This record gives sequence, structure tokens and C-alpha cells, in this order.
Amino acid sequence: MKKLITLILLGLMLSLSTAVFADELSTLRVVVVDTDDAGAYIAQLNKGSLLIKAIAPKMTIRAWRATFAGDSTGAMIVALEYPGSLADFATAWDKVQADKSVAQWLAGLAELRKIVSDSLYSEIEI
Repeated sequence: MKKLITLILLGLMLSLSTAVFADELSTLRVVVVDTDDAGAYIAQLNKGSLLIKAIAPKMTIRAWRATFAGDSTGAMIVALEYPGSLADFATAWDKVQADKSVAQWLAGLAELRKIVSDSLYSEIEI
């Protein structure tokens, strides 16, 4: 019975801690790119995601392909999300960029893409 109560309390604590993290506003960097080799680009994003997670565990990389976007159809959209302020994001990104393996990865990524736009967004509370 004590184990059951402990497990229930542990579950409640985890759910509450998740709610606290969910309430934190985040910063989003959105990079729109053109690439001639989407498969190779996605493979490189997977490699980069592992590198970045090792340095900045809170940073998340996600990607989309524009499918109904007029002249932008086919473009790849890559988002780097970080819970916290723009300053928090900048601090984390500086650490990421300082890593030699990330610098090499970014150089290889540059060969696969042409950046169309690069934007930073700060989440607003609604």
C-alpha cells in the first residue's frame, strides 16, 4: 500500500512539474531554407539535433516542409525552440555555437541549403 501511495504521489509531482514547465514562455528561431536534397538535409538535422541536445538539453529542433505555400511550396522550415527569454536563448545558442563539432556540422549544413529567412520570435502570454 505504501508503494502505491508513493507511486501516486510521484505521479502527481511529475504532472505538476510538467505544468510548471509548460507555463514558461519560450523563444523560437525559425529558419526557412531551400534545399535540393531534402533527405540529406533531414539526415543532417537529425545529427545536429543530437549535438545540440548534448549541449543545451532544453533546446528542441523541429522541421516542416511547406506543402500549401504558393511560391514557397517545398521549402523546409526549421525551428529551434528554447523555454525562456530571448536572452536565455542567446546564452544557450552561444554555448552551442562555441562547440567545434557544431561548427563543423553547421558548415556541412551550409552546403545543403540556402537560407531564405531567419527570424526570432518571443512567445507572448495569451
